[in-house]
Amino acid sequence: MTYQVLNRDGIFNIKEIAGEYYAQQAHLDEMGQWTHDRYLKQSSHARAMVRAPSADEFKDCSVWSINHYLGLNRHPYVIEKAQKAMALYGTGCGTSAMSGGHSQLHRDLQKRFAEIFSKEECILFPTGFTANSGTIAALCKGSETLIIIDRDSHASIIDGCRASGSRFIPFKHNSVQDLENKVKKFSGKHINILVIVESAYSMEGDVAPLKKIIELKKKYGFLLYVDEAHTFGFYGENGRGLCNQLGVADDVDFIMTTLSKSTASIGGVVATSKEFASFLRWSTSYLFQAAIPAADVVVADACLDLMSSQPEIIESLWDKTHYLRQKLVELGFDIGKSESPIVPLFVRDSDILKMMEKELYERGVFTIAIQYPVVKATEVRFRFIVNNSHTIEDIDDLVSILCELGKKHGLIEGS
Repeated sequence: MTYQVLNRDGIFNIKEIAGEYYAQQAHLDEMGQWTHDRYLKQSSHARAMVRAPSADEFKDCSVWSINHYLGLNRHPYVIEKAQKAMALYGTGCGTSAMSGGHSQLHRDLQKRFAEIFSKEECILFPTGFTANSGTIAALCKGSETLIIIDRDSHASIIDGCRASGSRFIPFKHNSVQDLENKVKKFSGKHINILVIVESAYSMEGDVAPLKKIIELKKKYGFLLYVDEAHTFGFYGENGRGLCNQLGVADDVDFIMTTLSKSTASIGGVVATSKEFASFLRWSTSYLFQAAIPAADVVVADACLDLMSSQPEIIESLWDKTHYLRQKLVELGFDIGKSESPIVPLFVRDSDILKMMEKELYERGVFTIAIQYPVVKATEVRFRFIVNNSHTIEDIDDLVSILCELGKKHGLIEGS
């Protein structure tokens, strides 16, 4: 039951709304269907001890909801670097970048990312979420700017658009034609047009048609912002991202990625020109948010070292991704247009989705059901995120369980 639905029912009192949310959660918890507060005993890994809110004990599960694509969060080199940094630099930064929160480590990482993304400068934000929301809100301040975003854009992008005060409109997911139609329609009505896309989308695992979007950019002259959160680390030369792989990085005005996925840390980066970088340092997310702790900067830097020196890590991730996708396709599952290590499994029935989520957990598989209103009711799905810590045995076990449940619920043929 969402806030908007309650409003339509005439409920506007915040305490009453909170009470309705609590009652719904308690009901789902009692039925064993409240899954949002499951937690791990010893943090993220390919396998973990997982506990549901209503359970008395932890359960050994394979984990398919973690974005540590390269599996570097427990790599010995990364752990050693983090331990040494913690001893040398201590914990926390205590303040924002502009008031002493950054060290030489932060400056060096910014320079490294600027070089990786072929940009003049890079701004380091405390989280990937605020990198997006803060940058968009800082760039776009009023009616002179129109923001055009892909319909499936991440919440951080949408929050940034809302905070900006500029008008923003969506275009159909990955539709270059619909994007061009909207650019043509509004180009004469605004001084600036900012187009925002993700290189790969977190709910479907499909990639953006960046080359075709670049062709539109050259034709119409809009600014282009690309979120590489789900491609940085395993696309392009030494994991430099999809823009690098396609040879279009120079044509993109802003390249963003998060440090919490392939680089197993926390933070976000936006690489751009020196002029835009100067502008973005006045973003409230940069000015008034405590900086990334030094040890986390070292973790990201150590992961970049491994991406450059051990390409077999990236190759292994792709081998496992192709293996899982091939197995699911052979069984007849609908995995959409996924091309990345995010492998969706479309169920398209909310009741079956909820039953399967419970049954998967009972069989030792922890993943998240993607439900309405996050996606359309006809597009509900599971999302299995492959990371390099998964073994072939983990994948085989998952496929075996999915085969059993898929046949049971009529998702694939068989008895």
